[in-house]
Amino acid sequence: MPPRRSAGEPLALPAVWRIGWGVTTGAADPAILYPAEAALVTRALPERVAEFATGRECARTALREIGVVTSDHPILADPHGAPLWPAGVIGSITHTAGWTGAVAARQGTGVRGHRTGLASIGLDAEVMAPLPDGVLDVVATSPERAELHLLDKSHPGTPWDTLLFAAKEATYKAWYPLTGVVLHHEQVRVQLTADGTFRAEASDGIRMPLRVQGRWRAGPDVVLTLAAVAAREVPRDAATRRTARGAASR
Repeated sequence: MPPRRSAGEPLALPAVWRIGWGVTTGAADPAILYPAEAALVTRALPERVAEFATGRECARTALREIGVVTSDHPILADPHGAPLWPAGVIGSITHTAGWTGAVAARQGTGVRGHRTGLASIGLDAEVMAPLPDGVLDVVATSPERAELHLLDKSHPGTPWDTLLFAAKEATYKAWYPLTGVVLHHEQVRVQLTADGTFRAEASDGIRMPLRVQGRWRAGPDVVLTLAAVAAREVPRDAATRRTARGAASR
């Protein structure tokens, strides 16, 4: 099944931020990969190659949604595996069992000294199920676990632990392209709300915290989170990794 743009965005950000989507529940033919892309997975198992190809195909669909010509432009990866997007573009790719998606947007620009638009985005999808035993204790702080307990009491039936995990993953994917710094779960602080939104802060303890806003959706088969960093929210001391190759977010 080729990637498609859903009837309506799977998760909507404010209209002023135009996001392109590519989503699919199928698997792409690895033959769609450019040679330089295929070279990145030459030693991977067939399942991983198919997953990689599906992600790249979704990414190209998302790029076309925002008017970016994708012909003859492979989407390569940095040493940590994060996609390298075309210059002036930000994006993110995610995979889980039976679902692959990608988002892309134009990078925010300065207008008369002001920073406008989006600086970075992160997308994550997880299977619609509770986390395995013991995982929540690793990924969540004590205050976060207390908040999840209250959410579960007021809105039972939602896998709040998996939503928290996915929100942290999406936030990290939005953080990494701006800093190039790998974070631990406790360095990403998330506050979920029952209305389908969340707020987060990420910090390595050196730079000022990066403030993130997000959207989430649970069900029927996957938990989906989208994190966005407004250009105006990027701390002045954040070390950017943007290059002529574009920003990276896997």
